Amino acid sequence: MAIRDRFLRALVLFGVALVAITESLGAFSLIRPGPLILCWSAVLLVALVYAARRPFRFGTSLSSDPIVVVSTAGIVAILALTAVTAAFSPPNSADAMAYHMPRVVYWAEQSSVRFFPTSYFNQIMLQPLAEYLMLHTYVLSGSDRWINFVQWFASLASIVGVSSIVREFGSGARAQAVAALFCATIPAGILASSGAKNDYWLAMWLVAAVYFALCFTETLRLTDALLLGAAFGLALLTKATAYLFAPWFLAAIFLARAGKSRKRLAAGALIAVACGLTLNLPQYVRNYGLSHSILGFDSAQGDGFYRWRNETFGWKETVSNILRNLSEQLGSRSDAWNGGVYNFVVRAHQRLGIDVDDPRTTWRGNSFAPPKNANHEANAPNRWHLAILLGVSCALILRAIRVGRRKRLAHRLLYALALLCAFVAFCAYLKWQPFLARLLLPLFVLGAPLAGIIGEFGGPVRRWLVELPICLFLLNNARPVLFENWVRPLKGPGSVLHTPRNTQYFADMSQWDNQASYWKSVDLLAGSGCGTVGIDITNLQLEYPLQALLRERNPGVRFLHTGVQNVSARYPPPVAARPCAVACLDCAGDPKRLRLYTDFPAGIQVDRFVIFISSRPMPASFRRSAIPNPAMPGTRLSVQCHPVARCRPAESVTPTAFGSRFR
Repeated sequence: MAIRDRFLRALVLFGVALVAITESLGAFSLIRPGPLILCWSAVLLVALVYAARRPFRFGTSLSSDPIVVVSTAGIVAILALTAVTAAFSPPNSADAMAYHMPRVVYWAEQSSVRFFPTSYFNQIMLQPLAEYLMLHTYVLSGSDRWINFVQWFASLASIVGVSSIVREFGSGARAQAVAALFCATIPAGILASSGAKNDYWLAMWLVAAVYFALCFTETLRLTDALLLGAAFGLALLTKATAYLFAPWFLAAIFLARAGKSRKRLAAGALIAVACGLTLNLPQYVRNYGLSHSILGFDSAQGDGFYRWRNETFGWKETVSNILRNLSEQLGSRSDAWNGGVYNFVVRAHQRLGIDVDDPRTTWRGNSFAPPKNANHEANAPNRWHLAILLGVSCALILRAIRVGRRKRLAHRLLYALALLCAFVAFCAYLKWQPFLARLLLPLFVLGAPLAGIIGEFGGPVRRWLVELPICLFLLNNARPVLFENWVRPLKGPGSVLHTPRNTQYFADMSQWDNQASYWKSVDLLAGSGCGTVGIDITNLQLEYPLQALLRERNPGVRFLHTGVQNVSARYPPPVAARPCAVACLDCAGDPKRLRLYTDFPAGIQVDRFVIFISSRPMPASFRRSAIPNPAMPGTRLSVQCHPVARCRPAESVTPTAFGSRFR
């Protein structure tokens, strides 16, 4: 059995073990270092015994084909550089601050993945698989040092899986190497592979599902059907966009092999679906108890105001989102080009007779603008990879017209059609916003097998003239995103190699301009000696910097949410102790939030934050001020302000809505 096949089989079994261990230990509140070490040791022992009983050969020697050598060397270099970036930076994307990492912190405190009270439902209801592994590394290491390697490992596994899919398509080593390089050089993928999101994690499971679908439809073995189902279920447990992407690829693969035993294919499909849904059952049950829906609420606050899906559906709305989502992939350094793309999309909307910023299909507070040449994982354009995929798809269609129906060609055409259908389904269902570009990373990864066959359109000389330049071009195009990541750069004054780790937590939070508020708040909370800190995130969900920085000063501190006034308030908090301090983020000037904390003797206003500490004298260096007391109109609430902070008068506060950027 080939080593890549063994790797992918072990990968899916690892994912199943991850779910089983997390859910089983969590049911008894045992997600702690000792039980985790015991469980993973048992898994490792079983794997070693199995490997000893089923020896395998590494296969043929490494190819000396220059294109294979160049591609392999480039992939190794990219993985090495992204590994360095992941190692020297903390999890610092904005949505990691808002929900990826906070849910890990609260799960670790309660030693379970049960739901807890929160004002931001994304922390509990969204698919949790990537964070399960983050949780294990967090508990075992006692820090977030290994969090970024969850995505990095997914990038490595996706590259291996893509090359295996090309092999299943019947292509040789050169096509496999080109496809792997295409996957490794996707700009959005390079940027995401050193961060703490879950888009590459989803891509990895979708690639595994496609691979085992190909295996099952070829062999009709039960084990392949089970592995397909497990990979499918792990994808669904990672991110909800899997429901929009996965069915098209699996349907295309099964249709391509329809000439085989239909009964066995149908039985295998049913087994796979049942297996996949079973893996998601615990999260389905928790979500149903929260929202009476197995997928949770349709918005992060549960009120439908910032709803992710379109308010209306139709072909015009779908075309609108297709045009806008494609435009985000076309950003370049040329302002003239970006302006031209923008004008084309606007004119197309005018001809369709619809508003380019139609609120029914546009995320609240956003408006369509020219694309950007961003080196940010949320909206990095993949224009050259998109061009290659479009070129290969057109070449497949032309060949089909010229040579007629052939089995191998039909399989690839169906696969290309599945890629298109998945993108259309994505656009038809989700509202457009500027940060949806990253959600398309799994589709670019799944498109890599098509890019691998680019050299098959022509004779040997033409293949050399096409494949080698493309490989070199892709490697050169990868340099800016490798070294100039806007959030985690490897070079420049903000390089992760010489920027303090604590400072890097705020690299993706410049738009809020509140780094100083976190530092001052941490100083106050650490100096208070409080062991249980409440955090009110109703107005601002970016709580993880406060948690990470305070834990460095006081490793024993515990956190819980306060001021929760929604259906999740019925769940027990992560810790049973009453908070002796509360950090109310962006609460200055919000009487409704301040009214909740009148039991505290005084509040300390730190810019937009208000820190409440119970029964402990404040340092003499803090000057006393006052803000309106919402509990007693006409009176003032005693407030002590940080020496370098400014006590601001009351003003209206609009809660921050993060939306699908933070999903």
